[in-house]
Amino acid sequence: MHTQSISFGRLASAAWPGLHVREVDGWLLRSAGGVTNRANSVLAEGEPADVEAALAEVERHYARLGQPSVFQVSPDSRPADLDELLAARGYRVVSPVHGQTAAIPEALAALGEQTRHPVVTGEPTESWLDLYWAQNGQTDPASRFITQQILAAVPGGYAELDGQALVRGALVRDWVGIFGMWVDPAARGKGLARAVLAGLLRWAADRGATHAFLQVMVDNTVAQRLYASAGFSTVSSYHYRVLDRP
Repeated sequence: MHTQSISFGRLASAAWPGLHVREVDGWLLRSAGGVTNRANSVLAEGEPADVEAALAEVERHYARLGQPSVFQVSPDSRPADLDELLAARGYRVVSPVHGQTAAIPEALAALGEQTRHPVVTGEPTESWLDLYWAQNGQTDPASRFITQQILAAVPGGYAELDGQALVRGALVRDWVGIFGMWVDPAARGKGLARAVLAGLLRWAADRGATHAFLQVMVDNTVAQRLYASAGFSTVSSYHYRVLDRP
């Protein structure tokens, strides 16, 4: 994978960052007011000297924040048996995803010429945000504010097509991360996802990006077919382990 020595987990974390990050014995404890697992979980890619002590401190840390302890677990996690250790402590599995990548020129060639072209802006417009809030069911003003801080923390592009489709791209090094792909259910099957994806990839290429990455839920076969048709392939995987509190 063309990650220039950066793991998929760190690449995705840089594109959707926790607003606060604390290191505990090689693990990165991310937090952002509970908004999304990625920004409120442990990226455990360093090798702790004392795993039990690190686990205990993670649980204390998130308890102080009033949040569940959450780990992002992938083949890059350390120690190598972290998944088994978390399972033994009562952590449950949620949100298994595939991490996929593609070279942008090949992806654009696979997507082909589009007859509809999205508007892509360097900051989210009010209409883009309204659509994003609606499709995420995000109504709490505090959560919206935190999400806007996360979005603003990374240079990005915001593609919207006639109020019927949208997607965000986050620029990290020579990569663009694809986030928040959405098409109005009433307009699906008309190629809008391909159009907004192509428009965003062209925008990213104009700004020096050569590769794209994304995360897609393991059970989202419709999205997987779209991404496969655009030349994306799975290079990694991860899931979250969550410790529910009484």
